[in-house]
Formats: sequence, C-alpha cells, structure tokens
Amino acid sequence: MKIVQVISGHLPLDPTENRRWGAMETVMIEYQKKLTDLGHEVSFKYLNDVVVGEQDIVHLHVANLCIEAQKKGIPYIYSNHDHTSCYLGRDSDLYRQQLAAIKGSIFSICHAESVLDFFNGTDKLFYVPHGVDTKFYIPLDNYVPPTQIEDCKLLMCANNGMAGDYTIDRKGFRLGIEAAKTLGMEITIVGAESNAKFFEHHKDLAAYENLILDISNPPDSKKLSYFMYADIFIHASSIEFGSPNLSICESASCCLPMVASYSGSMYIEGLHQLKELTVEDVIEKIKAAYNYLKYDSGRSKMLEARHLYDWGHVATNIESMYHAILQPKNLNSKQVKKQYLEVYGV
Repeated sequence: MKIVQVISGHLPLDPTENRRWGAMETVMIEYQKKLTDLGHEVSFKYLNDVVVGEQDIVHLHVANLCIEAQKKGIPYIYSNHDHTSCYLGRDSDLYRQQLAAIKGSIFSICHAESVLDFFNGTDKLFYVPHGVDTKFYIPLDNYVPPTQIEDCKLLMCANNGMAGDYTIDRKGFRLGIEAAKTLGMEITIVGAESNAKFFEHHKDLAAYENLILDISNPPDSKKLSYFMYADIFIHASSIEFGSPNLSICESASCCLPMVASYSGSMYIEGLHQLKELTVEDVIEKIKAAYNYLKYDSGRSKMLEARHLYDWGHVATNIESMYHAILQPKNLNSKQVKKQYLEVYGV
C-alpha cells in the first residue's frame, strides 16, 4: 500500500533524529517504521501536497486538517491525539471540530478508551492502544532491587498543565513528590521546559531536597538512562491522552514497575493501579511495587511480558484495518468494524 501521513508541523519528520518528539509525532514515526517493515510505502506530506488517487491511504492526525480534507474531497483516516475536549466538554468548539473530523472520516482512531466513551455518538471511532519500541527501551542488565524501600528511586516522565494552564497538576506531580517526601525517597521528574512554569506556581514542591528536575525535553537516549536508573515509575495522572500513555508503555518495556492511574482494559504486567488519586494511595502502591520487585519475581514477569507492548503488534492491527477498507473498494467503516472485532476479539 501507498500510505501518506499528513503532518501539521515541520518537515522532515526524521525518525533517526536524536530528540524527544511529542506523543503524536512519536506515533506517526512508529507507524512509518513498522508499516515500512511490513512492506508498505509510507511518507509524510503536508495536506496541500496530497493528490487524490496517488495513494491508497491518507492518514490525518489533527482535526482542523480533516475539515480541510473534506473541502478538498480527500477520503481520510483520522487519529485523535488531542483529548482536551474531554476536559472542555461537549459544548466546546474543539469537541465539535473533532466530532466533525470523526464523522467525515472513513474511520477514526483514538488511544484512550475514555475518549471512545466521550464520542459515543458515532460508530466510526475505534480504540487502538499505544505501543513502544521494545528494541530501544530495554531493561537494565543484572538489576538488583534495593535492600531497603527508602532506597528506591522514583521516576515521573510527563509535561504538566492543561489547555495552556500550567498551574494545573494534571500529571500528579504533587502526589508523587509528597509520597516521596513521606517515604524519604529520591524522585526524578523529566519533561519539557513548560514544567518550569508549573514549579514556579508550586514552589513548595520544587523545594523538596531529593527532587531531581530535568526540563530539557531530553532525547530518547537520555530518557532511557532515567528508566535504567530508577526503580519505580509513577504516573498519577487525573486526565490522560493515551490509555496506556507512551510513558507507561516505555516503563513496561524497561521492566520498571508502575504506580499509575491507568484503568484501561489492556493488561500491563507490573502495573499497580491507583484506586484513588491521594498521597496515601500512591504510598500504598509504591510499597506494593517494591514488594513485587523484591519478593514476587516481578522483574522476571515483566521480562516475559514486554514483547506484548511492541509497536509491531499495533502496526499489524492498523494494517488489517487499512486492508479492510481497500479490499471491498467501498470505503465502508462497517468493514473496518468487522476487521477490528476480529483483531481485538471484542
């Protein structure tokens, strides 16, 4: 198949560039790499460079470009990465724009089951989980759990804030830092420069003496070193744009037990689910994650399961959905739904 992914940012979107892409760009790059491995021709283009009939699949990732594609008569598949509409509500302009993008598509994809529920008025939207490059995000060799729980090193990887408001603690930094304080643990928070704005408004958190803060938006190579340095990953997010989000997948691939608010249907080995977004629950789950590592052969269990999260599985499923609309040549989302049910068994 000839597949075009339409980008709204700057070209080239180079998968070999040593930098930390955003979640949307990461998904696009991984689709490109894995679908190319499956024998397909995948390219990145601006919408104005797309000519109807020159490719088999046009895959868009931004709602406003979908509206433009409709005006140009370009059939498209849409991936919804921006779930801010779930926060803003169904009366927001963003919700109406995204709903129009979904309804005008051949079919659409989201990466969180909560988004599937939010847009429950259309049968064109399908949930496809995120993946991870398991050949890159590898566990530390010969890892040995700390002798004492207080020697555990905690890690959070996230860009905080919501809809341009960087005072909002959507990612649960306060929960992670307060839990670390109570347990006397070191905690590292890795993300973009925007996190500095969050900590400007939350100076009491920034003052924690065992906090290591990296706001350099580090490349994947450096992020991997943080995963290898840590013992337990914390993701106490109140609103999430991926289910599981990319950092949880990366943590699972590195065999780092997780304390997370993830509540999706996809089973993730080593994930200790937060029932409540409280410091007490985070502390309880940190203790459970430590016991999982030290006494329950947790590392071995995660090593056995890590291949399940690879982008290769995701790409194969996306490929099946692409084929479903090309084989009958009728661009019918019902064909996609049939294939989707076969792939995911739901």
